[in-house]
Amino acid sequence: MCYFYYIQIDLAFLYLYNLNFYMKHFLIFFVLLLAACGNADDPSLRQLHKANSTVDLSAKEIYTKHCVACHQQDALGVTGIFPPLKNSDYFLEDPKRAIHNILFGQNEEITVNGAIYKGLMPPVKITDQEVVQVVNYLLQEVNKVEKEITLKDVLWVRENR
Repeated sequence: MCYFYYIQIDLAFLYLYNLNFYMKHFLIFFVLLLAACGNADDPSLRQLHKANSTVDLSAKEIYTKHCVACHQQDALGVTGIFPPLKNSDYFLEDPKRAIHNILFGQNEEITVNGAIYKGLMPPVKITDQEVVQVVNYLLQEVNKVEKEITLKDVLWVRENR
């Protein structure tokens, strides 16, 4: 019986030893992971905080790269999910709304051409000049209206969020 008792103690010790062994390795791994993620000089982390535009794109290319997945190539959106940008009363009444939505995203219910949209639009990481280009593309080329926004409009929206 004593022999059996010693075996149980040895098994318990081995279990605790293995647990400590794995915990030590997990702790080391976790500390290294935190150290690696905390490196603010890492260029991949800096990309999260700036516009991801590295080449000069045309306004249509900016739209295709950042907007087409939701608003579609024809800018008619998806009814009930993604609002249209073409012939859109919401957009054409005040293009500064589009500037705001591009810069800061949109998560409130909106009504476009009589239809209610409750979707979420994340902010688009493009430069202020690219915001001007894409909104003017939507105004002039997609909607065929004479309106035009300027960089001053984008800066005004940024300041008066």
